[in-house]
Amino acid sequence: MRDVTVVSGVPGVGASEVCQTARAQLGEGYRLLNFGDVMLERAVTRGTVQSRDDLATLPQRELRLLQRRAGEYVASVAEGPSVVLNTHLAVATAHGFLPGLPPAVRADVDPARYVLVEADPATIGERREQVQYREYREQGTRAIDVHQDLNRAAAMYHAAETGAPVRLVENEGAVSDAAEDLAAIVSQADPSR
Repeated sequence: MRDVTVVSGVPGVGASEVCQTARAQLGEGYRLLNFGDVMLERAVTRGTVQSRDDLATLPQRELRLLQRRAGEYVASVAEGPSVVLNTHLAVATAHGFLPGLPPAVRADVDPARYVLVEADPATIGERREQVQYREYREQGTRAIDVHQDLNRAAAMYHAAETGAPVRLVENEGAVSDAAEDLAAIVSQADPSR
């Protein structure tokens, strides 16, 4: 049975680490996919980018095409194991914020639930300062707060369109605690349990 959990958080909140830790707790019936990584693989193959940060500078048409191809890939993988999909619902680009799951992509992915990973904007700002390998498009706690608000609005829009619920996972303390919360949300919804 198809079961996709969309997990979203603003860059620097630690959603990727929470997802990876939760996936280890969930067992073999689950697969973790990172939507940005899938898009990056396709963009590198096409010769349009060299790094993850380059994705945000692509023309909107190219971004939409990459999102669509990534959504098709996720849909094909989701025919097998349950999928935890780490993505951004509001994507900061050179053009401004764009939807991370436009309607056609959302239809392909067909999420069963949405989980927002959040932390205080000041905490996220501190985490970002420690990262040397990544550039962040928006800077400062106010911009982070706005981005989290956009993520929430996108999640509720998707929930209204699909009937899929939205849950919150706080990532203020230990990643293991947030991962445990995420694993519980994903596994409680598992129809095979």
